[in-house]
Order: sequence, then C-alpha cells, then structure tokens
Amino acid sequence: MKLYHVAVQQEDDWYIGRVLERGGATTQGRTLDELVFMLRDAIKALWNETDVQLELLLTPGIVVPEPRRPRHRKASA
Repeated sequence: MKLYHVAVQQEDDWYIGRVLERGGATTQGRTLDELVFMLRDAIKALWNETDVQLELLLTPGIVVPEPRRPRHRKASA
C-alpha cells in the first residue's frame, strides 16, 4: 500500500486537495469524503494505483462541519 500526503485548503464551499509526493494530482470536493473519492480517482487515472492510503493535512482555519445525526421517527401507534 502506498501512502500519499495531501495538502488540503478550503475556498468558499470547496475543499481542494493536492498530492505532495507527486505533481499533477489536484482536485476538489464539496465535502472531505467527496475530496477523498476524487483524489483516489485522480491517482488511479494518473498513476494506475488503486491500493493507496491518504493522509489529509488540513491548513489552519479549515471548517469541518459536524457529522449529521440521523433523525429518529417516532413510532406510530
């Protein structure tokens, strides 16, 4: 498994990630989960690597929203 470090910045409502070890892999996502998906897709397309681990290095000031909790419905009688 290959480890890549990713510098993450935030601009407006987008997270932007850039792979530090190799040039050319920069992408964005609306959420950090989407960013990771897009990074894995870019790494596969550029370098044909699928077994990778990503370490996200968040720049200071990045706002990460709290995860949403599922709403529980009241049981009807």
